[in-house]
Amino acid sequence: MRAGSLAFAAGIVLVVSLLREPPGVLSVVAATATALGWALIAPRGWRWPAAGLLGCAWALLSACWLLAHELDPGLDGTDACLEGRIVSIPEVESHRTRFEFRPERQVEGKLTDPLPRRVRVDWYGAGEGQPGPGERWHLCLRLRAPDGFLNPAGFDYQRWLFQHRIGATGYVRDADRAERLAGRWQMDRLRARIAEVMAERLGDSRYLGLVQGLGVAVRAGISDNQWDVLSVTGTAHLLAISGLHIGLVAGLAGMLAGVLWRWIPPLVRRVPAVVAGTLAGALAAAGYAALAGFTLPTQRALVMVLVFAGALALRRPLSPWHSLTVAAAAVLAVDPWAPLGAGFWLSFGAVAIILAATTGRPVQRGPLPWLRIQTLVGIGMLPATAVWFGHLPLLSPLANLLAVPWVSLLVVPPVLAGIALHPLVPAWGGWLWQAAEASLGLLMSVLGWMAQAFGAVEVPAPSAGAVALAVFGVALVLGPHALPGRWLAGPLLALLLLGPGDHGGGQTARVVVFDTGSGLTALLCDGERAVVYGGGPGGGLDAASVAVEPFLEARGLTLEAWLVPRKQSPWDGAVAEARQRWADAEWLGAGREAETDGWSITLGSLTLRATPLDEGAWGLDVEGRADDLSLRPELDADTAGWVVGAAGCAEDRGTCSAAVAPEDGRMLRTDEHGALILSDDGRTWQLRSELQRSGRIYHRGGAAASAGGML
Repeated sequence: MRAGSLAFAAGIVLVVSLLREPPGVLSVVAATATALGWALIAPRGWRWPAAGLLGCAWALLSACWLLAHELDPGLDGTDACLEGRIVSIPEVESHRTRFEFRPERQVEGKLTDPLPRRVRVDWYGAGEGQPGPGERWHLCLRLRAPDGFLNPAGFDYQRWLFQHRIGATGYVRDADRAERLAGRWQMDRLRARIAEVMAERLGDSRYLGLVQGLGVAVRAGISDNQWDVLSVTGTAHLLAISGLHIGLVAGLAGMLAGVLWRWIPPLVRRVPAVVAGTLAGALAAAGYAALAGFTLPTQRALVMVLVFAGALALRRPLSPWHSLTVAAAAVLAVDPWAPLGAGFWLSFGAVAIILAATTGRPVQRGPLPWLRIQTLVGIGMLPATAVWFGHLPLLSPLANLLAVPWVSLLVVPPVLAGIALHPLVPAWGGWLWQAAEASLGLLMSVLGWMAQAFGAVEVPAPSAGAVALAVFGVALVLGPHALPGRWLAGPLLALLLLGPGDHGGGQTARVVVFDTGSGLTALLCDGERAVVYGGGPGGGLDAASVAVEPFLEARGLTLEAWLVPRKQSPWDGAVAEARQRWADAEWLGAGREAETDGWSITLGSLTLRATPLDEGAWGLDVEGRADDLSLRPELDADTAGWVVGAAGCAEDRGTCSAAVAPEDGRMLRTDEHGALILSDDGRTWQLRSELQRSGRIYHRGGAAASAGGML
């Protein structure tokens, strides 16, 4: 069973990681039929490949279902009036309210069945009639197919939408036609009410968001500074309802129920106390998961608890490793796309490290063994942390040594006890929340001091080879003391610090034309330094935030200069944001203090020359071993040779999309193919798109494979 569970999980992970084309029904049928055939003819002990094929079939079937419930890209921008239910707690901001909406029926519009499973809705100026969780509404929406920026680094919004089953985004088009309908009671209403009561009791407390997050998974009130402290100290998992808290609730409830059960002999004769306690713990875990809104992390944690509880209740004890593989298979059966998020890898990775550090070794008690386990977990999670978060929280073992028992004993119990007691004795519930808030305040003060005094080590994105070697180093650390070569663990883990993980060729000169939605932003680099040309609109999704800064950090590059192509361009919003981040960079171009008749810089094998153009615009010519390359504010019909510029510009030049025109006359746009990367091989420029390199079925409507044949 262990091999079958592992193979099933591996089959799902393989499909989730590599699937590029939308699967067809025939592929699902073929994988299922092959699995059943193998299971029938294979000898006992060799049937585990059938489980792997079933895992592949299950992931393919899930992909078909999710894609079927996405808005057709051909209907992008369409209007529709829908009846449905709000299935999240709305996030209320100063200018908008955001929530997830599950359509049930189309009243007006041209949408085809099946409707999107979930729609992420923005309602601007909702006012006093803003929606509440669990309510049914009639809403007229302007809908968009799932879309987002696709760059070599930065947040992948399309991936996030797909993982959370959101098939469309949109905003309320006609607020006057919005109508609240009759609806049933929903758990989300209770969660929202509890969050409101907490806010009333705790007032303007700085730690209200943390208390709400631990109680009902409402984390909108957690400030960016608090998230930074938790991230730097490696304790973010403690201040969200996670496997640790679900397991804690299950364990405490099971232990209490078992003790009470033993006091009643007739009950013990019918049902053993261990079984009764296990069932009580499972029910308590399910209740806590419901309070958290059955978010994806809590679903995973609940499934893991139910697997262990089922084994105990059925009196079929499993070995620790067997339990872990069965739990992983069960989690992936419920949520095949969990591997798209960091939580899946971090939670199962941490449990695997603990098992490797304790299984087969004598039980030890006291603070030193606990410190050892926390240290090993901190070391073992370094590769995953570097990949997912771009930094190494070296203080994590020490911080968790303090924070884990603190939160488990002094924060979570009073928060949950307050929720249970508030309907009966409101004053007691309020006092318990205030005690939890005070305890959190003291803990956050200590963690804040640790973060400020020591911080975390920022690392560039490691290459696949560096990660593999670091994982091998972790295995050496966890191995027996007599294992030869354990001293190699340190050097292998240090590879995570050496970066940059510059995918595609060390010091090779290249140009990256970013996908930023509007405007032109191109970066030229040689593996150590970078020059940016362009800009774009400002705001929260400016080019500096969504593209340039993540790329510089992931590759460990230093920004030398930024060339602005136009004077008083509507693209200057991104430039204003960028100048606050990189004050030491050289700023050139139209209307800048460093404006000259010309300017040049050498990046590796390339020479960059900036020259003024007509109407106050500036261009950038790239000269090197490869064919010359020009960067221009806009492309026109007479473009010849290798040219980077903006295409499809409106009269105000504010709705342009970046594009590359190769020598053969084709034109590739970032809004269709994601970021465009040009590499200098010494003879000519090699062009590829980010959609071609890393596109999956959730990118650009699952068209990643078709883009590969265009480049």
